Amino acid sequence: MVRTHPVPDEWVVGQLLRSPDRRGATRYEQTAWGRRYASSDGGIRELWLLSFGTVKKERSSAELAAAAHTVAFGVPSTAGYGEPYHPVEGLPATRTARPQRVRVVGVGCGDGGSAVLLDWDVEEVRERYTEHAVPALSRAVDGTGHVPGSSCVGCKALNGCTTLHRAPGVLALPPGRPRLRRSVSASDLRAHDECPAHFHLTRQLKLRSPRPESAAILRGRAVDAWLNERHAALSARGCQHMAGPEDPGNWSAGGHALIGDEARTGARMLTEHAALCPLNGLGPGEQVRVQPQLTCYDPELDVVVIATPDLLHTRGGGWIWRETKTAGNHLWEGRSLMRTYPQLALAVLMMASGILGGDSRRSRVELEMLYPNDGGLEELDPGLPSIVDEARTVIAEMAGPWLRDTSYDPNPGRRCGDCEALDWCRPGREYLATLPAPSR
Repeated sequence: MVRTHPVPDEWVVGQLLRSPDRRGATRYEQTAWGRRYASSDGGIRELWLLSFGTVKKERSSAELAAAAHTVAFGVPSTAGYGEPYHPVEGLPATRTARPQRVRVVGVGCGDGGSAVLLDWDVEEVRERYTEHAVPALSRAVDGTGHVPGSSCVGCKALNGCTTLHRAPGVLALPPGRPRLRRSVSASDLRAHDECPAHFHLTRQLKLRSPRPESAAILRGRAVDAWLNERHAALSARGCQHMAGPEDPGNWSAGGHALIGDEARTGARMLTEHAALCPLNGLGPGEQVRVQPQLTCYDPELDVVVIATPDLLHTRGGGWIWRETKTAGNHLWEGRSLMRTYPQLALAVLMMASGILGGDSRRSRVELEMLYPNDGGLEELDPGLPSIVDEARTVIAEMAGPWLRDTSYDPNPGRRCGDCEALDWCRPGREYLATLPAPSR
């Protein structure tokens, strides 16, 4: 392979128009964030895309094509803060020459791994860019809609936004001292409740161990991905007659591959789901949303609250919020559902706030449990005061410490052995060192 060397200048594809176009723009610029490299003769250019942990391979065709186009046709440029780019002058011909070949390489800063995400000649770059990137870029520059989410945290127009649902008190806490606006989800609250240091390292600093996930977690992700794909394809027809994996002992979904006993267990869970699928018998006029992101705003706490149900659908005028979980053992009946799964409590409070609309008397939150040889369904009515009161208690007990925390102290325990942040947590490693070897 030809050796490449670092390039200091940004590669920019610019277009200057004689007069404003239909969008009122006179100048377009395309850049690609990353580390730039090129061969000595300029015939090969590379763009290295960095990830915090392991290599991020799940990048869209549009993203890769846009990056490759910038690398292939970009001109070495520079710009001051807030100013347009302009070409760097006085460079040798090898620095400004158009390459014959382009590579985009993914690099994992956590484990030092790398992977070539694409290796194309210039003609293939043109074709891929036209097919995949141009439509996506057109949608991006033409889009004027509002999509509430984590980006609302830094949005200067939030106070006047009419799209973001206002839900005062959704975290069941009284107004507190002002802090910088933040976002939070039920999984964030659960992570903080278990160990504030784990929350800070994985959720805020995005540091995760490159070690592979446990077999049970991987199986759960594969089952979840399989159901999402089928629900999106089946729409309102349901999974009652859904065919399972062709080979129950070796199948994959969403990039998660299972083999052997874990694959067969996952396949049985899919069979259990077929009878519990909420889309079975659903009328053709009902709405179905697979893993939608729901966002609301608590103006009293200045917190953006985010949830991603596994499935949302209407039935008879009401909304049904379905969460699906896989487990090796049945739930312990001595602990309430909402304390075991705080996302159910947050779902109750968000639905009670009216985020989905619809007939509240016909709406509910459901928990579907899938076991290796069994399945079950539990329901919560967000219209019952007793259910809402319990949900408020659960969320308040978790959100209060999270909202007040400024130090994120570790909470060492036996769960440290599976912690994603263990590589960056000395107290966790020291705790595990005190345990007998079989218990670590």
